[in-house]
Amino acid sequence: MTTPSGSALDGIRILDLTWGPGASVGVTMLAEHGADVVKVEPPGGDPTRGYHGSAVWHRSRRSIALDLTDPADAATMEDLLAGADVLVEGFRPGVMDRLGLGYDAVHARHPALVYCSVSAWPVGHRNEQRPGWDALVQAAGGAQSEQPGWRLGPVYNHAPTPTLGAAFLAPMGILAALHQRATTGRGQHVRTSLLQGLFLYTTQIWQDVEHWAPAFHEVMAKTYPPGIHQGMIWQTADGWIHLSVLSGLTPTRSIEDILGLDQPHPYLQASAPAEQRERWHAERAAAFASWKVADLVQALREHNHACEAVVTAEQSLAQPHPQLAANDMVAAVADPELGGTTQMGVPIHLLGTPGAIVSPRPRLDEHGAAVRAELREVPRRPLPVPSGGPAQPTALGGLRLVDFGQYLAGPFGPMLLGDLGMDVVKIEPVGGDNMRMAQAPFNGCQRGKRSLALDLKNPRGREIALEVVRTADVVHHNMTKGVADRIGIGYADCRGVNPAVIYCNTYAYGLEGPLSHSGGLDPLYQASGGIEFEQGAVHLGQRPLYVRFGFTDQANAVLSVVGVLLALAHRDRTGEGQELWTSLLDGAAVFASDALLVDGVPLERPHLDAGLHGLGPGYRLYRCQDEQYVQVCATSDAEWAALCSAAGAEELTGRRGDDRAEVEAELEAAFARRTAWNWKRALDSAGVPCELPLDTQGGVAPLHDADNVRLGLVAEYEHPVYGRTRQFGHLIDFSETPGRIAGPAPLVGQHTREVLDGIGLSQREIDDLVAAGVAYEPGEDYRERFAN
Repeated sequence: MTTPSGSALDGIRILDLTWGPGASVGVTMLAEHGADVVKVEPPGGDPTRGYHGSAVWHRSRRSIALDLTDPADAATMEDLLAGADVLVEGFRPGVMDRLGLGYDAVHARHPALVYCSVSAWPVGHRNEQRPGWDALVQAAGGAQSEQPGWRLGPVYNHAPTPTLGAAFLAPMGILAALHQRATTGRGQHVRTSLLQGLFLYTTQIWQDVEHWAPAFHEVMAKTYPPGIHQGMIWQTADGWIHLSVLSGLTPTRSIEDILGLDQPHPYLQASAPAEQRERWHAERAAAFASWKVADLVQALREHNHACEAVVTAEQSLAQPHPQLAANDMVAAVADPELGGTTQMGVPIHLLGTPGAIVSPRPRLDEHGAAVRAELREVPRRPLPVPSGGPAQPTALGGLRLVDFGQYLAGPFGPMLLGDLGMDVVKIEPVGGDNMRMAQAPFNGCQRGKRSLALDLKNPRGREIALEVVRTADVVHHNMTKGVADRIGIGYADCRGVNPAVIYCNTYAYGLEGPLSHSGGLDPLYQASGGIEFEQGAVHLGQRPLYVRFGFTDQANAVLSVVGVLLALAHRDRTGEGQELWTSLLDGAAVFASDALLVDGVPLERPHLDAGLHGLGPGYRLYRCQDEQYVQVCATSDAEWAALCSAAGAEELTGRRGDDRAEVEAELEAAFARRTAWNWKRALDSAGVPCELPLDTQGGVAPLHDADNVRLGLVAEYEHPVYGRTRQFGHLIDFSETPGRIAGPAPLVGQHTREVLDGIGLSQREIDDLVAAGVAYEPGEDYRERFAN
């Protein structure tokens, strides 16, 4: 057995031309796992330097200031390109071409360079040249119409949903392209967008299927008042608590007993008359209100109930959540401008080649002289030497992943890796994945996989599972701590049959620490990570609001994808496999990456208004005469003046920073005098960035949008039960080795015979395993057995 050494991306240099959080957060993940990142900034600096979140978004890299329109600086940029492995840019399509740095020109000069573009809208989309602020993509992309709030109509997403999708998609694409380069020696163009980042979070809610019953969409349906998980938020004497289920542990005392209630379990209350249910609810609310948050959380956890206090992200850092501290996710960083800060740590945990914060955010051009000296003194790096292996038609073709996960946070990552070309073998119980009862969420994280149904509690079932692992490159699951070891498929077991295996566990809380043995669901980490607090505008006395997209499930999953690809990059170079983990808790921290403390004092972040319209008078939704809304993003003084002029409220031009409520009230009155489409035309004419929120019709509109379909953002295939099915399609585009949408979610055991045949079992052996109940494959009774 070899022991992994060094960092995952030792020897990789990245040129970072991005601004703001988006791809920059993804590049930081690569920097903190060994890549040498040089941030190329304009002479005036990255425009987002003025916001304190930059202290997190731009750490662990070096800064050089270059005017790319100046011949001397352009020559320096060319020298940087000659020694780089990756370039990442986030400009509107066409900008880099005008600078002579577009993909075609750069690839002709530097064919081994991986070139990653992250735009607001995909190239070829009708909005390609329109302004691309996150809120505009939220609106026109459909995210705002999917989030319920305290009123009807679209709701502003406090966590920048499209941006925080692109933050993960960019490093995924870069690492997949580097993996291909290890074989071919050639770079390629990797492209993604904020719109594709938004689509990442629609996996449970945007599905258009031909044959469905109301139950198909019921679990994640949008409701008024807000529904899914919202009913488990309770007010206490001094705050709020989110109670959940599925801790993975057996409760030792009922919640009713802890609260001092004499009433049936809520599941049993559903069949009672409405008046009785209301009385029980009032009793329950009064019982919660008699407790303090800290005391109640302690009492519930002592008896194995899953719960979290609803707090701000800053509170989780100031009085560190004990598991965040155990995960090294509370980091002290001495920023050169802010001083001593407390920030989030490194959210991807490779045990063989651990990541680390390399350095604080650099000052503008802090490393300019040193980088120029390196270019003069250090010889140009040779092109990578191809491994000589066969070129693959897809980004991750030729690789196999064994997925033991259930529910969403575990299986979603393998699905995304399958979309990039991996052969994903889903090993599930003979009775099926427990998530199959929730049809749309299950479909949203299982497409393209091959299902092998095995009884892992049977010794022969375990032996067969390890035989499949022997053929794999990656093992992935989300079991609670210790479960995989007890079953016999832990890291040591899998490494025993496959020393080079990459082994990933997506935990609820983490590998070690006071809550590491506990499981949990997405709402717990929305609560502890500040997401529910901010989305509900709790600072104004309102109730916390659950975000229907299931943010932390997806964040955990995509962190695991980046982690697997980091480990793969290390294995491509050294031949060494390793173990890694991510968690729902750490995923939530990424959604509040701009939360930080200075000398222990929280820095203020923008908050939503009571109506959940936006972050300020120039960056929010306004309701129009026809009860429709328009999203405005007047971010500069000139745009603000143009907005005030278009609204006939020139007197507000100098009041941009004045009392927010008064300014917004005057603009609200102005917007109420014209229809939304009239406002869009007027604002476009005035040069004010704006979009109309898309009514998604439950996902039908974006999934049948002509541009989305033409550009591959929508995938369609036949499901054996649901018929024609549409979901989101390609989230990342590759110029040479594209992804592959392999088809619908499998039936239980649909590929049992195929997979077992592939590891050398005879048809007679397979028949015997099925007859003994060790394995399962669909028969004539399938629909009856697995009917929902």
